[in-house]
Amino acid sequence: MSTGDPRVQQHRPRLPKSYTDQQLAFLKSHLPEFERRTQGSIRGDAKKFALEKAADFINVFGLPNEFIHVEEAEPRFKEQIYNWFKNTVGRTRRKLEGRPRSMKKALEKGGPMNNAIDSTWSTGNVLAAPIVMPYAQASVNSATGSPTQTLVSPVQYSVLRGSSIDPMLAHRQSSLNQQSPRQHHSSLELAVNLQITTSTLRDSFSQGIDASSLASMIQTFVKFNPSTTPLTPVITSLFEAITAELSFSRDPRACLRRFLDASTLFPPSIVHAGVSGPLAGPRALQMQIRKNSIWFPNPPTDSTISSPSYSMSDELQRLANDRQRKKDHIQWARIHAAALELGMLNMEHSGHTDDSGYSYAMSRAFSEMTARDAVWEEDEVEWVAGIYVLRAVIRTAMQSAQRKREEYGELLATYERRLKDIRDENRQTMVAEALMGAKEDLAQLDGVLHN
Repeated sequence: MSTGDPRVQQHRPRLPKSYTDQQLAFLKSHLPEFERRTQGSIRGDAKKFALEKAADFINVFGLPNEFIHVEEAEPRFKEQIYNWFKNTVGRTRRKLEGRPRSMKKALEKGGPMNNAIDSTWSTGNVLAAPIVMPYAQASVNSATGSPTQTLVSPVQYSVLRGSSIDPMLAHRQSSLNQQSPRQHHSSLELAVNLQITTSTLRDSFSQGIDASSLASMIQTFVKFNPSTTPLTPVITSLFEAITAELSFSRDPRACLRRFLDASTLFPPSIVHAGVSGPLAGPRALQMQIRKNSIWFPNPPTDSTISSPSYSMSDELQRLANDRQRKKDHIQWARIHAAALELGMLNMEHSGHTDDSGYSYAMSRAFSEMTARDAVWEEDEVEWVAGIYVLRAVIRTAMQSAQRKREEYGELLATYERRLKDIRDENRQTMVAEALMGAKEDLAQLDGVLHN
């Protein structure tokens, strides 16, 4: 039989639909909104939304290689993205409701659904209703008359996932829900949240997605990981993205700018240390910068060394941990300097602009103190950190009194004298480069002051 016989089913190779973790994170951040639109009254609203996000996807990641030289590549890829949204929502709903994809597959598997069908036909009753995820019953607020629902409790969700959970944790969560009821969230949002982790956020900072998608991911993460300082894990992910490379070649400003742009889109529901909305992001970063600006040496105690169980491998591990802590301390100083240059330390909690210059001076006071004190400390890692902050202080200085220029010059001279005391070659190189740049910045500042 010829290959052109219409009775023979022709095999058409399908284009691969694999996405990277970063691309999946981008798509999953928009799933809740897509699901909401599928339940709306406007026909085609969900598809329109999906196609718009597909266009954003192409702008961020470009078309996949398999779509190159394909006829009408962009419309076909947008349709593929729409199908991904539609199929993901469908699979999640079926999974959470305990329904198979089709009756045929249920019969083929011969599982519980098949047994239920056999039992139904033998008794002459109608088909049993599928198992629906047990949400809490809606309660009516007497003041507003609007129904509200709480999130699925951990016990109910563990039944769905088939995993055990601490009953005390479930009790505490149940009590928390009773004390502070929240607005009902869809089952799809719960499923999406499983994919938005600190690792996902780290990759988003590293590879770069648009501010609205990143803000949506952070908002979802915070919603399902509530605390008084919910953005602390986000800042940790930001730090890991900046320090992903073994060297100090990555400029922190790109990642910090990405975080700042996303922070401007934060809703009032994001509250960190008493500060809400767009200012919550800078507030979280400021707290971590201050926390990591002081170096704490961690030498082994005599009792530890004299312990019979203390071995050479333990000492090597301690030295490795100490080296990593020193690298992290320098990275935090570079982040401190970048944040100062981007103006992220100059944001008042009230959100009001202070034209008197008080807010500008206060934002620099901590940085100047850090740079002024670090040069007199004992560990060379503190000198490296201090020179980075000092250079940022000089770069962000405004026209001021001549005494400021003289103070910065004296500090640079002190750091230069420390240069010969640095034993580590890498740190010596870093300080030398920072000193050279700081001197150039100071010369420019000197020119501004004399003009």
